Amino acid sequence: MPFFPDFPPDETLRALGVDPRHIIRAAPVNGGFSGARLTRLWLAIPAGAWPGAPRWHATRIVKTQVAESGWIASATRDTHIREIALWQTGLAARLPRRIGLAVERFFPLEPGGPPASGPAALLMRDMRARLMRGPLRTPPGRLPAPILDALDALAALHARFWNARELDDPRLGLASQRDTLLWLSPDAIEKALAAGLTEPYLWLARRGWEAFFRLIAPEDAATLAATLARPDRALAAIARLPRTLVHGDVWGPNLGRLPPTRRAPRSGSRVLLIDWALASAAPATWDPLAMCGAWHTLSPTVLLAAYRAHLTRHLAARGVTLEPGIWRLLVASAYLRGALATGEAYARAAEDAADGRARSRALARLRWWARRGAQGARLLEGINSP
Repeated sequence: MPFFPDFPPDETLRALGVDPRHIIRAAPVNGGFSGARLTRLWLAIPAGAWPGAPRWHATRIVKTQVAESGWIASATRDTHIREIALWQTGLAARLPRRIGLAVERFFPLEPGGPPASGPAALLMRDMRARLMRGPLRTPPGRLPAPILDALDALAALHARFWNARELDDPRLGLASQRDTLLWLSPDAIEKALAAGLTEPYLWLARRGWEAFFRLIAPEDAATLAATLARPDRALAAIARLPRTLVHGDVWGPNLGRLPPTRRAPRSGSRVLLIDWALASAAPATWDPLAMCGAWHTLSPTVLLAAYRAHLTRHLAARGVTLEPGIWRLLVASAYLRGALATGEAYARAAEDAADGRARSRALARLRWWARRGAQGARLLEGINSP
């Protein structure tokens, strides 16, 4: 039923439990940067087999992807289609109840083989009404309730998989710490452009990095440029820190809220977290601080203080103590990752801000992040010096 190019073939739909005859409308959905193809389906499903049986209506999203297709998948060497692998290996089913997902079914198109052996697909509930409204606008307040809820859910996730050996399973295809740290670096952007990738954001990021090194303090620019050129010392220090399952891309468009479940096991309201294409085994602090990447006016220090309280509580319930010295290094790694993953966005915001107070604030924010990132690099590289 080819409604438009790249529409999922009938065999894919049937494998996901969708009868193509029940589709009354279909439309493509913007898939962001992941390289996936998203299709919204409007379904009219008969309630019985007799002629004229009443129909119930529903919408679903079908997400299809090929290994290493698209900018993010290529930059993070997603050879397993890790979002599918999380389901196929059963790891997704072990997430805390506080986290809700949209996925109903998954289907590797070559049954019996790893997801990377061919295209794969997910059938997801249509979560438009559950996702954040105006996701690129910073929620009002010093630390609003939706963010506090997300911090607690993330802390529960991170405590659940704290130093878990199952994260070493190669079938998961999790992004490496190197790729998670550097996937949006200037070098990664140039490689993507040289490879002929056409995502418009690549050109914005190139402009942002040019502005970043021009606008920040020279000593911080020198430190971060050196870390980008020779990241191995910082990565070696990060590799010795506690690690957990991180989502890798926690920001407004991937966050929402779900009501309590109606069937057992019952739960309270849940945080909806979609798009796990950047999932990795990495320091827990990388997830909460990622919220600042689009919500620039959030206070990182306030955010991390609240997250630390949640994480400490969830870890204590598992008999784990979060030592102050370890926390300091986890924070340093998060600030370094924040500078290397979102520095270009802060630079563009500063460069594009109107003259006057708005520009002064944006410049101060950019330089603050660059300084924190450079301090994180110096700390991590210093403890790893011979």
